[in-house]
Amino acid sequence: MKLILLAVMSCLLLVGQCNHSKDIQKTDSHINEVYGPDARNRMDVYLPLNHDTNTQMILLIHGGAWVIGDKSNWPAAIVNGLLQQGFAVSSMNYRYACGDFHKQMEDVRLATDYIDSKSGQWKTAQGKLGLVGVSAGGHLALLYAGAYDSSHQVKAVVSLAGPADLGDTLLKQFLGHYEIGFVLKRFLGASQNENPQVYKDASPMYHAPAVPCLFINGEKDDLVPAVQAFRLQDTLMAHKIPTDTLYFGNVGHNIFGPKNVNMQEITSEVNRWMRTYLR
Repeated sequence: MKLILLAVMSCLLLVGQCNHSKDIQKTDSHINEVYGPDARNRMDVYLPLNHDTNTQMILLIHGGAWVIGDKSNWPAAIVNGLLQQGFAVSSMNYRYACGDFHKQMEDVRLATDYIDSKSGQWKTAQGKLGLVGVSAGGHLALLYAGAYDSSHQVKAVVSLAGPADLGDTLLKQFLGHYEIGFVLKRFLGASQNENPQVYKDASPMYHAPAVPCLFINGEKDDLVPAVQAFRLQDTLMAHKIPTDTLYFGNVGHNIFGPKNVNMQEITSEVNRWMRTYLR
């Protein structure tokens, strides 16, 4: 079991193969900004050349099954690609699973409010924010945009292999196969049998965002069922919310693929989505 767990956690962290300080292009940066009271409430901020009050911010939310991961796990190609398109980029840490998913939602709120409060100092646009999350971070991005963004700062979302329905039988089967089904209970504080409502409360499927959403998934993903993204997309389409999918047949949960074969296309699509709907 220990070997299986290590293998899965390694897969969850494959999105981070770079060291930010070494690989991200030289830019005006603010590392380990404190956005809240918890030790995990830290973010790194990168500002593009010639940024001004029209420069929109993209907030990156890392993955790791809500129990591991770090703001430095994002590939430099994603960060650099956004900077080159003129976006400001921030990457946040958040509290790990503690039995109450509202804590993670509070962290995203604190991060977005902090970014907004710093818009004058950083010379970035106020009240316009894009969210990009991978795996558990994709889930947090979708849920926050759909149910917790009371100030309507979020204008567009990209979810990379993020789960949308935490009560889905297939998701539980997938997690159980890798012997990490415990993460749901650690995240939500109860099993589905003990508290089925909290699984709905924490699922974007029941709180569909009213902002444009791009879903990026791998056909061979046996950790988070790609079909969840299609179901949520159907809901968005029914409500006439702009949505699209990028679906790779050659990869599983690590959507960037072996040797980052899909990195360029993913980076291009994330940029396209944000250029279209954030500006």
